[in-house]
Amino acid sequence: MRMLGPYEILEILGEGSFGTVCVGRAKNDPTKRKVALKVLKPAYTNNKKVLNRTRDEARLLSQISHPNIVRVEALARFNTRTTMVMEYVEGVSLDQLLMRYKDGLPGAVAIEMTRLTCLALHVAFAEAIGEDGRPMRVIHRDIKPSNVLLSIQGEVKVVDFGIAKGDFEGREAETESVVMGSRPYMAPERLDGMNDSPSVDVYSAGMSLYELLTGRTMGLSINPITHDQAMTRQLQYVQVPGMSQGALEDLRNVIRRMCAYSRDYRPTAFECVKDLEALSYAIEPRYRIGLEEFARTTVVPIYESRPRTSADDAIAAEEEESGAFEDISETLSHKTNSKGTPRPTSKRAPGGRLGSPVWFMGGLLAALMLLTGLAIAKALSGGPAATADTPTQVSVKVRIPSDATATLDGEVMIDSTTKGARIEAGLTEMRVAFTSGRGVLCEFQAAEGTVIRMMHDAGRDGITVDDGGFQPCKEVGATAGTHEEAPASP
Repeated sequence: MRMLGPYEILEILGEGSFGTVCVGRAKNDPTKRKVALKVLKPAYTNNKKVLNRTRDEARLLSQISHPNIVRVEALARFNTRTTMVMEYVEGVSLDQLLMRYKDGLPGAVAIEMTRLTCLALHVAFAEAIGEDGRPMRVIHRDIKPSNVLLSIQGEVKVVDFGIAKGDFEGREAETESVVMGSRPYMAPERLDGMNDSPSVDVYSAGMSLYELLTGRTMGLSINPITHDQAMTRQLQYVQVPGMSQGALEDLRNVIRRMCAYSRDYRPTAFECVKDLEALSYAIEPRYRIGLEEFARTTVVPIYESRPRTSADDAIAAEEEESGAFEDISETLSHKTNSKGTPRPTSKRAPGGRLGSPVWFMGGLLAALMLLTGLAIAKALSGGPAATADTPTQVSVKVRIPSDATATLDGEVMIDSTTKGARIEAGLTEMRVAFTSGRGVLCEFQAAEGTVIRMMHDAGRDGITVDDGGFQPCKEVGATAGTHEEAPASP
């Protein structure tokens, strides 16, 4: 039996950037009720920023009581590890449903799940009252299909308020200057550094509704003109059996308003609730499947056939794969061999570094080969051999947080106020140094007019190039001009 404080660990649900989520049961609980345990990783045990954000999430959710928002029961430390004890939802996330329904979910199901999501957002911002008696004004800031669950009973639950913003007593985390969230669900103003408003969640809910109805991710530009043009074109993919053409246009217009470029044109979350409720009745009864029925016929089989990882299996996998579940093995009771003595957890030397000189020389050779390859690529893409039609110098725009500076190719220094820079075309290294002492190294292809934005997604720093997909950056030492990687956490 693997124990975490008073809880018996039954199953490992998954691993995130900052922690691991387990299913547990209090050993002395006669009801045998299951709970979800969100266990912070060892690397973040003393990370003040992550700890503050975790405490804020727990404090916030412990004060909200609503059937469509996951409930937090306690925040505690077990075996020196910060652990959030939460309501366990037997169900699946909406992105898991989309894996089954490649062309979109039944229209009535997608509309009703989005309606209840918007209701939860409205309650969190406008109706949830804090301990001081004032509205907490909670903005989720990361609404997407993977952060909404549908239980086996047909209940919709909004989860993961880890980067939520709110006004509540005792708040500890500071607002991040790095853009946090997930593309393409982020509202355009979030990329431009504007203050967050509840409309950013409405935008995300609209983008999610489109995906639930079509199975497609709507790609929109940060340019207001091309943004609206692209949305009009892609809304034609929204087709709902049993809905008249007029009602279908009304549905498309609801999504169009939810995902409007300007937040001034977006409806409130409660207005979305009313609009979506009316649209659900516009579907012919024979096509109108309820969430309870859908859960019984679809969610239950998916949930029951899910791959399950026990605590023992997770530890065995860690031993075979050198660290896949290292955080779990350190959190739960110590592993021992048949003689009762501790077993080694990996084949690494103390401090997490490989101990053999052969590995060191091999790594050094690999690094030299990589640097050589980069130099060749740079020469081919933008060096002296470029043709007369290819400029060797191009203008790029870089958007970074106010608490950071960046160096392009070790020469051009920029900060958050810099409008742009001229650099050599081709593969470019951008080193970003934060005032906190962190540093990251990002790579991109520089071309005329390229726009680079610094972002924070799922616990990682990264960039987008011309509003494209998220590209993670590599953590390095923060001193400008150096390329030494920061030491790995022991």
